[in-house]
Amino acid sequence: MSRTARQLLLFASLVGLDQLSKWWIERPDFHPFVVIAGFFNVIRAHNTGVAFSMFANLAYPWRTWLLLGITIGIACGVFLWWLKERHAAGLTSWLLVLILAGAAGNIWDRLHQGYVVDFIQWYVTIDGKAYTWPAFNIADSCITVGVVALLLANLKRR
Repeated sequence: MSRTARQLLLFASLVGLDQLSKWWIERPDFHPFVVIAGFFNVIRAHNTGVAFSMFANLAYPWRTWLLLGITIGIACGVFLWWLKERHAAGLTSWLLVLILAGAAGNIWDRLHQGYVVDFIQWYVTIDGKAYTWPAFNIADSCITVGVVALLLANLKRR
C-alpha cells in the first residue's frame, strides 16, 4: 500500500471514529458518566463556537456560515500543503492528515447540526472547587496533536 493510500486510510479511520463517538454521545439513551473521579468525565456538550466556545455568542445563522467559511478555508490550505508533502519522507504529511481529519469531523458536525458535539471533559478539584477544561472531542484532539507536533518539529529544525 502506498504512503498516500495509508494516509487516506488514516484520515478515513479518524473521521469515522470521531463521527461514531459523536453518534454514541447524541443517542437518546446516553447518560454522562465519570471515567476517573476528580479528573475525567464523558458528557454531552454542543459547541456553537470554536475552541473554548469562542464566537458562540454571534447571531445564528451568521455564526455557522462564518465559522464554516473560516474552517473550510483553513482546511483547504492544509490540504494543499498535504498534497505538496504527501510523498516526502518524515512526519509532516502524517501530521497534516491528523489536522485534516479533525477539521473534516468538525465541519461535518457544523454542516449537519449547526454545532460541534463535544464529550471529553477534564477537570481537577482543589479544595472542593472544580477547575474544568472546556469539553472537546476526537476531532479536536487530532487537530491539537497535529498542530503541536508540527510546531515542535519546526522548532527542533531551527
